[in-house]
Amino acid sequence: MGLMSVSQYAKHAGMSRQALYSWEAKQGFPARVEGKIDQVASDAYLARYRDSHDLRTKNAKGKLAPARGKAKVGNELMEMSVTDIKQNLAACVGQAAGMDQSERVKLAAKAVGLFLSEGPDNPPVTFGGYRLSIVETPTCEVGQIIAGGAFGLSADEVIYECRDYTLILMSDEVEDSAMREVIPSLLYVLSDDN
Repeated sequence: MGLMSVSQYAKHAGMSRQALYSWEAKQGFPARVEGKIDQVASDAYLARYRDSHDLRTKNAKGKLAPARGKAKVGNELMEMSVTDIKQNLAACVGQAAGMDQSERVKLAAKAVGLFLSEGPDNPPVTFGGYRLSIVETPTCEVGQIIAGGAFGLSADEVIYECRDYTLILMSDEVEDSAMREVIPSLLYVLSDDN
């Protein structure tokens, strides 16, 4: 039985950490052992739901994404270390100042691979705020909605949550090796305005 951290297993299985959390929330997914993912049991569980031609069923030996350093910088998600993301954000301070807030929150969510929804102004249920999720149309709050379950986020809170979601480290991660999927050309929208 091989035990892996969330980041290690996500990379092994050819999926993002966010996708792994979604699978973990499903009934029947193997429980963690001492906070780690049981690689053999999880591979067997996921193999039941994947096509036999899917390279990820072969223990993620096939590369689905371009090799690190060779990815095109543009509007595609690519893996960057938390250290590199922090350096990028430090170099972009003030670049988004004065930007239209509604455009900025859309780009912030896109920059980190999240889905942004805007709720209706329907007091006392919703107040026209935002919600961030890892799937386009969440069917349940647990495991799919990152923040703002009742569309309660302001524009500033969306930017904060996107930045926090990207930079926060799990207990078994370190900045240099923790990888996140981001769109580097859009990270400036997450930087401080000062």
